[in-house]
Amino acid sequence: MTEEMTEQGMSEETMDVSRGSPLNGPGVAPDPAWFEQAADEPPYARHVLTTPLHLEAADESRTNSWTEWAGYTVANVYTSIEQEYDALRTRAGVSDISPLVKIRLSGREVSAYLDRLLTRPVGALEINHSMRAVLCDGNGCVIAEAVLFRLDDEEFRLVLRSSHMDWLMQSAQGFDVQLEDVSGTIAGLSLAGPLSDSVLTLAGVEKSGALAKHQGGWVELGGMPVYLSRTGMMGGLEYELWCDPADASVIWRRLLTVGQAVGLRPVGAAVRDIARLENGIALEGIDYRSAFTAIDASEALSPYDLCLGGCVDLERSVFNGQSALRKIADSGSTNALVGFELDLADIAVVGPICNGDKQVGHITSHAWSPTLQCTIALGLVEASALGASAGFSIKAQAGENVPAKLTKRPFLRFP
Repeated sequence: MTEEMTEQGMSEETMDVSRGSPLNGPGVAPDPAWFEQAADEPPYARHVLTTPLHLEAADESRTNSWTEWAGYTVANVYTSIEQEYDALRTRAGVSDISPLVKIRLSGREVSAYLDRLLTRPVGALEINHSMRAVLCDGNGCVIAEAVLFRLDDEEFRLVLRSSHMDWLMQSAQGFDVQLEDVSGTIAGLSLAGPLSDSVLTLAGVEKSGALAKHQGGWVELGGMPVYLSRTGMMGGLEYELWCDPADASVIWRRLLTVGQAVGLRPVGAAVRDIARLENGIALEGIDYRSAFTAIDASEALSPYDLCLGGCVDLERSVFNGQSALRKIADSGSTNALVGFELDLADIAVVGPICNGDKQVGHITSHAWSPTLQCTIALGLVEASALGASAGFSIKAQAGENVPAKLTKRPFLRFP
């Protein structure tokens, strides 16, 4: 009874906003603008953009550590960076690469279209082979890097980190060619590490070791068709498996089951990023901006700025950006994306990059390399600084300048 009276009394007092006590809240009704507006839907009802392997990844995750890739939620760390890295470099690791954009190109004039689109010709590319491709705008600035697969005489697949479908469609005007974004119809897995062939053999894939680098072909895994290619960005022995999304979970589970015999582990985005850095690979959206997203002209870079001159063939028929690239090749690029090694904890790297007392660039990405036992970094610097006598240094988190050793890419060399 006493409790009921107390609650009733408190309720009546609380309703009396004229009371002067600050415990009773404001004397006027609160303005809704003071507070965060309610969401359109409750958090538990919000949708997460998932890959075909999301549930499998969630089942394997012991950290609940996730990250975003092209709008998709993917595992960042499954168990620990140390365990996953060790598996990748000494045994084998499997990861989800389904967020990659996949564009199918076909038609009577598809080769002519690609010759006009890319900085190197496709005529010599054999069926079931792939090559690194660079797409430039009319100013010779990089829009995207990609891997181009030739699947048949008049059929190709372009694999990119981000979609540029509208521009690709506009560029196709006047050509007898069909373009289709097939990203949602193809799931992707990466299998990498020195024992990758053993995992595939245990899974029933025959003669995977016969595939040369950049080569691919159809195989059967657990009764399901898989396009197996010797491609990837992490360095060393690496395969990519492209399959129907409905088959992806079964293939993932089979690889992990048979791979237990050789120490196969799932590998998250964090270790993939370390591995691609060790391999010296720069990524669009991280190490450089696409020409379409550059805020100003200085942020739009040519293939020569990114040290991709080997992907440019100027002595052929007209292609996007050819005239501008020829001028850059003659005069020299103004920037260079280079590698650095630092005797410094990874978390302390901030940038900028200095040559003597002069600031000449900035760090684009960095990571601690367990193999090299140092921090490795990619940095964009003024090309003129590469010939200077003064050494490079990078400003650390504490404010001091740490000596940086200019290093050729890739940082790790593989057989």
